[in-house]
Amino acid sequence: MSTGSVAHEIVHPSDMAGALAGPPGAGAPEGAATIGAAEVWRVIKQRKLLVLISFVAFYTAVIGATMAIRRWCPTFSSEAILELEPPRLDPFGIEPSIVPEDVMQRQLETEASKLKQLSLLQQVLAQPEIKATGFYAWYEDDFPKCLYSLQELLKSAPIRDTNLIRVRLDVERADEARLLVNTIVRLYLRQYQEDAQDAVRLKEEDLRDTLANYETDLANRRADIARFRETTDVPTMESELRVLAEGLGLLTSQFNQLDAEAADYEAQLSSMQDLDPRNLPITPEMRIIVEADPILRYRRERVEGMDVELESMVRADLMGPHHRQWAIMEARRDGYYQKEMARREELLDDLRGRQLESLRQNLARIRSVQARLREHIEEKQAERRDVDRNLQRYSTMLEDEERLQEGIKRLEEAVGNAEHARSDRSRVRLKWVQEALEAKEPSRPKYILYLGAGFLLSALGAVGLAFLREFTDKAVRTPIDVARYGPLSVLGCIPLLDDEEADVDEIELATRTAPQSLVAEAFRQVSTNLLFSGPVESQRALLITSPGPEDGKTAVAINLAITLAQSNNKVLLVDCNFRRPAIRAAFAKTRPDGLSNILSGQAKLADLITKTEQPNLDVLTSGPVPPTPAELLGGAYMRALVEEAKQHYDRVIFDGPPVLLVTDALVASKQVDGVIMVTRAVSNTKGALKRAREQFDRIGVRVVGAVLNGVQARPGGYFKQQYRDFYDYISDETIPHQLPGVEPEKPQDLDLPAEDED
Repeated sequence: MSTGSVAHEIVHPSDMAGALAGPPGAGAPEGAATIGAAEVWRVIKQRKLLVLISFVAFYTAVIGATMAIRRWCPTFSSEAILELEPPRLDPFGIEPSIVPEDVMQRQLETEASKLKQLSLLQQVLAQPEIKATGFYAWYEDDFPKCLYSLQELLKSAPIRDTNLIRVRLDVERADEARLLVNTIVRLYLRQYQEDAQDAVRLKEEDLRDTLANYETDLANRRADIARFRETTDVPTMESELRVLAEGLGLLTSQFNQLDAEAADYEAQLSSMQDLDPRNLPITPEMRIIVEADPILRYRRERVEGMDVELESMVRADLMGPHHRQWAIMEARRDGYYQKEMARREELLDDLRGRQLESLRQNLARIRSVQARLREHIEEKQAERRDVDRNLQRYSTMLEDEERLQEGIKRLEEAVGNAEHARSDRSRVRLKWVQEALEAKEPSRPKYILYLGAGFLLSALGAVGLAFLREFTDKAVRTPIDVARYGPLSVLGCIPLLDDEEADVDEIELATRTAPQSLVAEAFRQVSTNLLFSGPVESQRALLITSPGPEDGKTAVAINLAITLAQSNNKVLLVDCNFRRPAIRAAFAKTRPDGLSNILSGQAKLADLITKTEQPNLDVLTSGPVPPTPAELLGGAYMRALVEEAKQHYDRVIFDGPPVLLVTDALVASKQVDGVIMVTRAVSNTKGALKRAREQFDRIGVRVVGAVLNGVQARPGGYFKQQYRDFYDYISDETIPHQLPGVEPEKPQDLDLPAEDED
């Protein structure tokens, strides 16, 4: 058989994408991984007998319950249909109005709810024909219970996207269902018509009262109009209103003109007040007034006369500028000139002051005129408001009279329509469009629903029961359990020896006495997976251990050592289980002294090694049992032994004690390159496997992988089909009994103890 023939039995956490959402981390809680489709199919396939039996039992119960319901408590359905017309434009109009969908839906739901009101159902149960039914008699005169039961059984609801209401009832007899539904609808329609007639009558009375009030108001309004016309001349008021409007317009125009003049004066005053009076501009008019002053003219004439006299003296050469008389005359001339200039400035200042005062007086005069105009305007506006108020009052009275006349006309028409509606019973909005009929077939049970849903629920229940059994099963059964709860890479699965078809007496002899068996091939698969699990240098010294006793770790250690030796690896098999040593019993002619002698310093490794008949395989037994095995395994001699063995051998396999029972395995694991965990299917629990892995994680020891031992060839499990395929493949027709020129190997006579650990 090729190496790949059992490859599907070797499971690594990273290869479980179909069964798990991802590789579970160390210390992850049980069940933390997500179950996928592959895992579901595995559970169903593995427990298909349980699923099949559970499904048959569940579905048989469903069929029985359905038949029991059909025989002893069927129900028959009967339904009636009502139609609710949309409301009209007004209570007594002719054409229906367009009602929003949500409003119409609320009206339909309201009418459907009224069909279930207790007062109506009390009237129904009070009918003699209803009291004679089996439905009524079943409650044995317990009227309240019968009433509430009828309300609960009655189904009344609008039909989607229509103006229809479905009224339905399910009871045990078809004729009683029809009778009850028709009675409920008949009594409700009668009550609905009576309520509608009462509503019309009340509306008619309200309309007549409103009409009388309108007529009274109209009479009062006409009397007010007549009195107003007697006391007030309306045409004169209209003419007076026009005259007042014209006068107000004229006064307003005058006021606006004066306001513009006042603004002009205020602007002039503002510009003059901000300047120095001497810097005010001089107008030609002001200059004429100043020059006309007699005193100023006298002084100017004196200055001009003296200028003429001085000029004449100069021409007559009577005196010059340096003459004493010339200086006196020139001084007199300058004095008159100074007085002239002072008089001119005095006159100009006086004119500027009078100009500012004139502006102020004009502004005050304009403001006074504006005040008088404002008072006159306000008087005219008050007169106009009075006239407007009287005319508006008169207009309002006329409008009220017209409105009351139109209202009376509409009310008279509405009263006539109300009288007609009260006598016309055909205009009721709620109509009975379909009576309830007697059902021919029961509405319960519905075979398609009951049996279809029962089929689905039975299948789900059966699968659920299988998963319940799977999740409550604490035993390690499959490589997936090892990968999930270890979590460990599965190096291989060893079949249960009882299922092996080849002649294998002891599992320790499988690779030697039955090399063509499936068990031997499984051990070779472990060896192959170990070679590809990491670099050889990182796993030359390996410790084989298990969570507890009887897990088959010794058998795995022996067969693994043999398969490695058969692969041309120089292998040393060491028995470091001082509590229950088993290697010496598996190999003949081994020395009684062994590992304990070396670790206590009494001997050397080369002195105690026993060569076996298997090429490339040497064995070192445990030796005498020491008083403190853990101290020896953790000492310096142990480290030196491992290093020496690694120098002379390609692989060193240590058969250790169970990790959960004694500390020897933990101490020895710190001396080697890695650990291989052996767990027995069914015997080991998931919790024990998890605790064993956690022990090594705490001390930082590398666990290379796990070997699942004693896997059963059960339906849906492992090796069932593989047994058949394997032995078909290596049948006598395809595999020779032995190679040419090679003598058949004879099994060794082993001196095994009566009760072996594995």
